[in-house]
Amino acid sequence: MLKQRLLTAAVLIPLIILAILYLPSIGFLAILVLASVLAAWEWLTMTGMKSALRRSILVLLVVLISLGSLPLVSSQDFFLALLTYWLAITAFVLIFAHKALPNSLDNLLQNKVISHVLMTVTLSGFIYSGLWLHGLSGVGPQMVIYLLFVVWLMDTGGYFFGKRFGQRKLATAISPNKTWEGLAGGVLLATLAYMVSVSIGLPGDISAGVWFLITMVTALVSVVGDLFESLFKRSFHIKDSGQLLPGHGGMLDRIDSLLAAGPVFAAGLYLAGIN
Repeated sequence: MLKQRLLTAAVLIPLIILAILYLPSIGFLAILVLASVLAAWEWLTMTGMKSALRRSILVLLVVLISLGSLPLVSSQDFFLALLTYWLAITAFVLIFAHKALPNSLDNLLQNKVISHVLMTVTLSGFIYSGLWLHGLSGVGPQMVIYLLFVVWLMDTGGYFFGKRFGQRKLATAISPNKTWEGLAGGVLLATLAYMVSVSIGLPGDISAGVWFLITMVTALVSVVGDLFESLFKRSFHIKDSGQLLPGHGGMLDRIDSLLAAGPVFAAGLYLAGIN
């Protein structure tokens, strides 16, 4: 499993970085939409929707809603809404990190309407924030790559530090393999990414303190995205969202951390005066 995971990453990461650096924003938008379409398909499959036609229609609606919202909503309103959304999900994850969901909430997550609304809001925020970041004048692609590295390093630190030192469980009721030691390892690697970024002047006019705060909040909320997807899968008694990427599961498994980290990182930059 680890070998497959590393091989898949070794192939995909250079391709992703090249695409971010050299594609225009409209091309990057196409990548965001493709990832969202695959994730939405898996999300609907997890909820038990067997009809390919119905899934196709709902995926199309998600894309249309996401793209249609781009020119209609101001960045300030969208980012404030996304911050509120992920703050609520963070609270939800923290409350039920070590205890099972009551039947009422479990049934609520399994409700088709609620599930579809969560999917639409989550993926719309992912597309909007990704496109906004990439389109930032002069620094857009670099900011997207920094976001990816913070999330990847947080995940890598969590995995390897957790394997080596993990003892205290982070969220026993949601993801029993995650530990506080793994979280600390991820934060350590994310801090190294912060230090490198400051040394090359990536933050620009953002102060080092604010940049550190944005980085740490982004790193931590990436774990929330992972745990939220795990909680959702657990509610439907599913281990992986799909088998698209060898060693990584489905597309939803691969971008779950980014679904949370992307909007929060973009909102942090916006509030820091970058737009």
